[in-house]
Amino acid sequence: MSSLIPSTNQLVDLFNEFQSKLSSRQEARTGIITAAALITTYALYKQFFAKSKDTCPAVPYKIPIFGSTGDYIKDPQAFAEKWTAELGEVYRVHLFGEMVTVVSGRYVREIMLNSNFNFITSVMKRFDMNALARIPAHIVTGDASRKVVVNKLTPSLKRYTPRAVENLIVGLADIVGDLDEPKELPHVYQLVQRMVARASASVFVGEVLCKDSDLVDIFQNITIDIGSLLRPKIPIMMFFPRLMGLQMRILGKFSPKVQKYRQNMIIGMSPEIEKRLEGAKNPGWERPDDILQDILEDNPPEPGTSVAEHCVNWMFSLIFASVHTTSENATVVIYRLLENPELMNELLEEQNEVLRRHGVESGKGSEAFSFDIIKEFVKLDSVCREALRLKNQYFELSHTNISGKNVVLSNGVVIPPDADVYINYWYNHRDASYKGATADDDLAEFKPYRFVNTGRPSTKVSDDFLLFGEGKHACPGRWFAIQEIKTIISLLLRDYTLRPAEKIKFPTTIMTGMPSGKVIIEKKQRK
Repeated sequence: MSSLIPSTNQLVDLFNEFQSKLSSRQEARTGIITAAALITTYALYKQFFAKSKDTCPAVPYKIPIFGSTGDYIKDPQAFAEKWTAELGEVYRVHLFGEMVTVVSGRYVREIMLNSNFNFITSVMKRFDMNALARIPAHIVTGDASRKVVVNKLTPSLKRYTPRAVENLIVGLADIVGDLDEPKELPHVYQLVQRMVARASASVFVGEVLCKDSDLVDIFQNITIDIGSLLRPKIPIMMFFPRLMGLQMRILGKFSPKVQKYRQNMIIGMSPEIEKRLEGAKNPGWERPDDILQDILEDNPPEPGTSVAEHCVNWMFSLIFASVHTTSENATVVIYRLLENPELMNELLEEQNEVLRRHGVESGKGSEAFSFDIIKEFVKLDSVCREALRLKNQYFELSHTNISGKNVVLSNGVVIPPDADVYINYWYNHRDASYKGATADDDLAEFKPYRFVNTGRPSTKVSDDFLLFGEGKHACPGRWFAIQEIKTIISLLLRDYTLRPAEKIKFPTTIMTGMPSGKVIIEKKQRK
């Protein structure tokens, strides 16, 4: 294992080679940062190996700092398959500037169900929403937002569903309009994203503020816009996770884009907040029913923070956790349907059958998609679970050892303090050699009705369905997300015809989770 530690001469040679490629003043500054980072990383390697005295196999690599990142990015599926087959279900690999442990199969539970490992802490190393959007840490990392979702959002889904459906319809119209003639969409994501933004706003900030298009624009765009600040032309910082934290804090404090988003949201929300605070003083006041009101009543502002800023912090936290991920996942399912168009008629037949059983006209508006009705679309639910099971995810769901001491897995592998563990999502979801939960051998195939009548809905987490995590830290908003996804698809199937305008492409890299392809959308004519 010690042979993997770079020598001082190797570090110097690597830095000189890298520095020779830098031309601009900005790139020169990056080079200086890199030089400092080389020393830091070298020390971290020694620290890792000193603390991890076990016989865990490791993927060999030649270039310090960059490790196996290039090979992994080039073909993540081949990388995951090769090294899992050669090294087993637990091994180490040098990715994105640090030595991490990859766990697969039965060992996944030892990470996901162990309170010594934390998903949020690990995510924050790469996308620190607290730093980027200036959100107080306790809202996200302190589990406050999770409690709001668990205690306020999820128990109220049945009550929130009618307004969410109405706003999904409004969001759809925002993009396609009256659609008097067929329209070509360059990508499904923009349509879905607007629908999700509208529906989420109606639940998070209420039925008044969700009519504010400028505010909905923030719900729709902020995650990707702020995330884009971390994607420079030379993504050198990805190899220095320790320095990325500093970069994100600087961006959050000085970026005009971040400041503009915060200011616009404060301006948009302040009149409604003030109205509510005044109204609450009157005995006959009708209390608004949304997450914003729950926050105003149950979560007082931090000292020195205005009520409006406090509410914006909370909304940013909820938006970052929900809008983009739900939009991406809905997009994945829709492209699977476009790839398998025969499914659309079958799912529409199921929809009409359920509606008849409930005595609801199939052509009705939002009333046709109540919480209870959507729950009975079992074929659609299976399609969602199967499409999301087959997402192009490989080494995902990183968890950090936050215990301050070594954690020893059942096979003797040691995870040092602050070290990261990656879940071999690809292996648990697709490798036929893993018999953890799914009995079928054709795990690489898309079988839309694989989960019908199995007691495994798309919200049920398991070792072979890790999209939402597992254990007590599994995504608390997955019921809301799946409800939105199934309703979006049901609306589209009922009122529109969709067909691909070109060959659908499913990604095979880690650079995007979304398929691509132009789509023709056409409004159905009512008989």
